[in-house]
Amino acid sequence: MILKPSYKTIIIFCLLTLFVSRGGVAAKVKENGWVFSPVVGVNHLALDVFYDSVYNAPFVGTVEITTDLPEDVEGTSSYPIEPFAFENDLIPRAINVEGGLEMRRYFGTRNDFFIGIGAWETNSENAPIRVRFPMQGDRINLAEYARRSKLSFTQYYLGIRHYLTRRENKFNAYLNISIREIFDIDYEETNVFSFISGPPAGFKRIFVYKSQATGFLMMQFGVGGEYRFAERFSIAMEGAYAFHLQAGALRGVAVEDDTNDGDRIRLPPLIIRPINPLQEAGALNKDGVTRTKVELRLDGWHVLAKFNVAF
Repeated sequence: MILKPSYKTIIIFCLLTLFVSRGGVAAKVKENGWVFSPVVGVNHLALDVFYDSVYNAPFVGTVEITTDLPEDVEGTSSYPIEPFAFENDLIPRAINVEGGLEMRRYFGTRNDFFIGIGAWETNSENAPIRVRFPMQGDRINLAEYARRSKLSFTQYYLGIRHYLTRRENKFNAYLNISIREIFDIDYEETNVFSFISGPPAGFKRIFVYKSQATGFLMMQFGVGGEYRFAERFSIAMEGAYAFHLQAGALRGVAVEDDTNDGDRIRLPPLIIRPINPLQEAGALNKDGVTRTKVELRLDGWHVLAKFNVAF
């Protein structure tokens, strides 16, 4: 499912773009035009709550045991239930990469209007650990447990740039302010068990969890420097900080796995699942019972490089 930006922001975005493309204030000055800029950069976002809840969640469930049982239990209609719990905490990246495209329109000699779209992604993957995973009725199956995750979002934004000197200067400095909507946040986690002993030896069991969010509104302030090395070409470096006007949480959880009835899993392991009527996702705590709401805060700093082409 593709999540959509809010209709209010879309309307504002379209009206401002139409106003500027038809001239607006820029029609009153001689210098007007568009600038196209590919953008790449790095960032550090305030995702500590998310990392602490989701990345540290244990893999917990129960299975039915049918082998190596006392004689008075064998052949009965009910078998003992045995819990399992594995910890393979993911390690977050301190710095992540982002990219996007930006279009700017001149507003006189010292101001620009700009619109853009960008994407960000962070990944984490741990080395496999060896666990005893009761499966298919047997207590002592050995498996290699690997865990990996991906968190990503897409944003679009609009804003104003103010040059501290005239734009035509070879070297220039500027200030930015923009409003941004994060409209497509996706979290996906994969847990892979590769069995090396017991009845399931040579096979794998894979558990995938997916959750989404949308509609986060943010404000970003930045300062940058630009070097013009040709009439139509320049490069810029920019530092910025973004903060939430409206934050939220992951909502809804889709679970995919390749288990079957013969595996005898009775309580499926759910690292994240909805915890309230709003379908907000909750991550399992270390106690294996209680859950913490998966809050997302994307406040943080950004360092960006832009290659500008005027036309």
